[in-house]
Amino acid sequence: MLNKHQIVQTLKLSTLSWFALLILIFTLIETSLWFDKRDQKAEFAENAEEIEHIYEEQGPRAILKELELTHRPKWTDNEAKTHLLEEGWLVAGFRDGKLMLGADTDLPTADTPTWFTLSLEDDAPIQVLTTTLYFNEYAYAHFWQKQEETQRLNGVFAYKLLAWFIPLSWLILCILFAIITRRDSKPIQAIIGQLDAVAQAPDSARIKVETTNPQWQALGQSINTMLDEIVHLHNNMKTMSVGIAHDLKTPLSRVSNRLQSMYQDIEDAHALHFHLEKANQDLTHIITTFNNLVRLNAIESGKHIQGFTVFNLSELVNELALSYQPVFEDSGRQFEISVVPSVQCYGDRDLISQLLCNLLENALEYANNNAQIWIRLQSHTQSALLQIGDDGPGIPDKDKHKVFDKFYRADISRSKPGNGLGLSIVKAICDVHNAQLCLLDKQQGAVFNIEIPMP
Repeated sequence: MLNKHQIVQTLKLSTLSWFALLILIFTLIETSLWFDKRDQKAEFAENAEEIEHIYEEQGPRAILKELELTHRPKWTDNEAKTHLLEEGWLVAGFRDGKLMLGADTDLPTADTPTWFTLSLEDDAPIQVLTTTLYFNEYAYAHFWQKQEETQRLNGVFAYKLLAWFIPLSWLILCILFAIITRRDSKPIQAIIGQLDAVAQAPDSARIKVETTNPQWQALGQSINTMLDEIVHLHNNMKTMSVGIAHDLKTPLSRVSNRLQSMYQDIEDAHALHFHLEKANQDLTHIITTFNNLVRLNAIESGKHIQGFTVFNLSELVNELALSYQPVFEDSGRQFEISVVPSVQCYGDRDLISQLLCNLLENALEYANNNAQIWIRLQSHTQSALLQIGDDGPGIPDKDKHKVFDKFYRADISRSKPGNGLGLSIVKAICDVHNAQLCLLDKQQGAVFNIEIPMP
């Protein structure tokens, strides 16, 4: 179901749209009536000019004939208003300020054609045009004309229609709002129901949005992606817990056994020294594991990004490679260094240095005694390609997709010291630098390709 804020916002928008529509309709009605009154006013002005022209050329009798008056009537105020309502016009002629013919009334007058509203006791108010014609310095006449009946009826009809439209449109708006709200609430209700099933089986159950609305589909996809990530993190935590327990169980057991042996050999100084040395080695292994976990967490948190700078990657690779060269040669291995000069990199120099050290240590640990090991750096269009590899026994295909998992150790490495975090740290460093890490397939040994974005 839509939340309160969404309902209020939708209702506000609908109401504002409804008011805007009413204002538009009202404006159109008033504009149409204004044009009609303007046309009648223009016609009234033309008729007044024509009467004035007749008076100048033919005299006052011609005006009586034009107005179809056979005599000179004089109407009282009530008779004048009745004549105006029934005939649609009214006249009052004066000479020397004395009424000569027409209406003896107090109706408003004006020197130019002007509209005014006439309120009658029994009838609804009407719109009336008036003007005054000055024939000479002695004679003048007031003229009145009622609004044309078709115009009045059009206005009455338009406003009656608007009066009906307001409640009907509001009712329709409420119905549409209720329908839309109910329709939009169905997918969210379905999602809520499915989330209960997800809570029972988070590893397998997922959201299915049965609607063509792209927004709801995107929401369902985002929820499923979040659930997949949560499951992935949960599995990683379980793997880490098992890995930590497995990796620490043996050295802690050995330390415990050493303490028991020390208690038994308390009188033998040589034996005590031997037990202390072995216990210290096991404790060092435990401390190293925890230090690597802390460092891995710090790298994955991304806090090093704030210290990223542009540095010369070629100089760093050369410096570390030359420092490892004697170590490889002393172990009977061949070490090849191929570095393109002046390759720039944007990142954390210490992290990249640790990445290189971890991969070189990995090659030093697992490559054969007579193996060939190499480190190469090339410059591509938008990235630097770093490759560290060897032609040793390599990594079995069944283990390649897991070598970057925390605490994972392939069968070939279980007999050697370590905690299974070295390649996990390499992967975390690559991720924080947006670098692509790849363990190449179909190679004689273990060959790692790393594409680091260039600044």
